[in-house]
Amino acid sequence: MEHVVLKQPTTYDRWKIRKRVFRLKQEHYFEYDSRNAFKLYVSRTKSQVQSELAKFILRLSKLNLHPQIEYAVMSEGKRLRPLLVILSAESVGGSRDEVMPLALAFELMHTASLVHDDIIDQDEMRRGRPAVHKKWSMNDALLTGDALIALAIDLASGYGETTLKAVAQSALELCDGEDMDLTFSLKTASEEPYFRKIGKKSASLFRAAAYCGALAGGGTPSEAHSLSAFGENFGIAYQLRDDLLDLASSPSIKSIPADLKTARLTLPLIHLYETSGLREREQLESDLRFLFGRKQSSSYAAVRRVQRMLGESDSVAYCEKRIAEYVQKAIDSITPLMESNSKSYLIQMVESLIVGWD
Repeated sequence: MEHVVLKQPTTYDRWKIRKRVFRLKQEHYFEYDSRNAFKLYVSRTKSQVQSELAKFILRLSKLNLHPQIEYAVMSEGKRLRPLLVILSAESVGGSRDEVMPLALAFELMHTASLVHDDIIDQDEMRRGRPAVHKKWSMNDALLTGDALIALAIDLASGYGETTLKAVAQSALELCDGEDMDLTFSLKTASEEPYFRKIGKKSASLFRAAAYCGALAGGGTPSEAHSLSAFGENFGIAYQLRDDLLDLASSPSIKSIPADLKTARLTLPLIHLYETSGLREREQLESDLRFLFGRKQSSSYAAVRRVQRMLGESDSVAYCEKRIAEYVQKAIDSITPLMESNSKSYLIQMVESLIVGWD
């Protein structure tokens, strides 16, 4: 048997190894520090937005609807739209103090849409608490949503006609997208109208938040356009991820996926239907027709069948692929922006839709 002599590393080899290990450690610590900096930024910004919202609501104490407005606005939320306003402004050299009222306007507009959505969907709970229409009345909830829209427009009006028109247009698109959602049916639904719908219902406020934040922060038309595209692609990716998370929830005595309770046709279901055979389509039609008709008293057996069909298909993987596509589109759209911490946070914000916040 031939005796193999291992070559001993030279001093130069050992130096190269140490250098590579040092570089890898640097990259790891940089990535770790970057993630921590992003999470700290989000936490502090959310706390500041929450504080400013509380101050704003306090000034409305003379309104008869003050209790309802406070209840709707001060519930726990991600505050993504004001965060996007602030990050967009800072990424073009603006300051958060200058755009804070605008950031609050987008949160109020979003809250108004949730109050009205709960009425349309007949949802009794919102963020772990009774919905406004359940805690008070249907009339109170309608008026609360209307008041929040009026307050949002008032806050946005201080930023000029272009910004005000953008906010109003996003609200109109949101309403149009909601109407499209209500008229969707399984046999007529396809990807093209679905993406058009979520572009209006879900992405419109994100798009306008980024665009208006850039304008209010002193950005150029080109920078505002880039951030508008970022907001739209972020909004679509966010909605697709929300669709997947909802359908992945396990059926239990107290929990049925919200989209199945409220007859929402989402991309996983549309893709599953379009790629299934005749027998699977008929079963899916039967189960969804039953679920959508029964609402709160839906059958858990039907829920399990739908979830099993999704698990056995490639619909989930397909949706994950589409999320990744829109995440990349969002990142590409802000390539022209100058490098900054704010730009880095925007990228991490959209990448979190794939890897999660942790």
